Amino acid sequence: MEVAKVFFSVDELKVMSAMHLLKEAGIMAGTIDKRDSAHSGAFGKIEIYIQATEETQAREILKKAEIL
Repeated sequence: MEVAKVFFSVDELKVMSAMHLLKEAGIMAGTIDKRDSAHSGAFGKIEIYIQATEETQAREILKKAEIL
């Protein structure tokens, strides 16, 4: 299965909102938290990954919601 990074942010609330929208649309998504735990999450970002075949649909959903 090929995956695509569809969104990233340092704002956990934005990531949660994006994940919720994708889930509502039936798109399975996963996150990778690349924030540095040694610095209270002050550095790095959280990334959202989905199946590459759903990338276009996911980007349209996030653009419509003004998250992208």
